[in-house]
Amino acid sequence: MTGSAALLGGGARQRTVLGRPAVFYSDRTISINFRLDGSDTDSGPGVPARALTVARDAEDSGGSFEVVLWRADGGVPDDTVLLRVAEKVLPTVPGWAAEG
Repeated sequence: MTGSAALLGGGARQRTVLGRPAVFYSDRTISINFRLDGSDTDSGPGVPARALTVARDAEDSGGSFEVVLWRADGGVPDDTVLLRVAEKVLPTVPGWAAEG
């Protein structure tokens, strides 16, 4: 994670989450519309998304977990909400060591 904020663009912010290096960044979903009969297909940019990528361990020795949120109304998700979701969900994911 260290240094990845520079690769992810100007809106990326490095921080520590649950004792591990992490980075917040913005992206966009993809909108795909189709009919079950195969007609009327369309794709394009979707709604904004906010992502949080957290290192697998405190030493940042490789690998990461990522939590991404988007809103149905097209608004940009709040970082505080994303952080709360990550702090609840990540410790329950297989492979997440509690000692950080």
